[in-house]
Amino acid sequence: MKALILVDLQNDFGNFGALALKEANEVIAIANQLMHTGFFDLVIASRYWQPADHKIFAANHFFRYPNQLVDIDGHSERLWSIHCVQDSFGASFIDALELAPIDKIVSKRADKDNFSYSCFFPPKINEKSELLTYLKASKVEDVFLLGFMTEFGIKESALDAQKFGFRTHLIKDACRAANLDSPKDGANSLELLQTAGITLLDSDQLML
Repeated sequence: MKALILVDLQNDFGNFGALALKEANEVIAIANQLMHTGFFDLVIASRYWQPADHKIFAANHFFRYPNQLVDIDGHSERLWSIHCVQDSFGASFIDALELAPIDKIVSKRADKDNFSYSCFFPPKINEKSELLTYLKASKVEDVFLLGFMTEFGIKESALDAQKFGFRTHLIKDACRAANLDSPKDGANSLELLQTAGITLLDSDQLML
């Protein structure tokens, strides 16, 4: 069984979003094509679903600003501008994304104390991983990922997928990086994932 995971294809990362990524909306066309190839048995979409008072937002801390690294509950965390707030337009999937082929939606960071970027982490602290439970129950063996942001949600989700025993593949031309610290952040993350044994491929290899 093969599963395609669409990572965080949400308005706040698309063109003109709060955290707009360069050429982000081009990913949607690739995702739509891949969902109709018949190659995948399941399609899952992840989304950030954050409360407005989430600790990850710089606006919820005095005298702090986005991209600043701060200590929160004993961990160093990057602060972000407000994005993907539950039930907001920014948290909705980009309009051009076809929703009918999607079998399951999993939410991330539904708890203000949850800082994980990975779609395998449970949305609320002390819950089971909804995605892992679903994939195991569906007897999925191969996981293919695409989406936003390469050095955050994509990287962490791919490493978790591999850790949990799935053959993990990354569709690299359908990923977009934020490159907040360096123009090479995305490329460096791809190199790290390849070194870790994750397969990198282009979408046209799946559209034969």
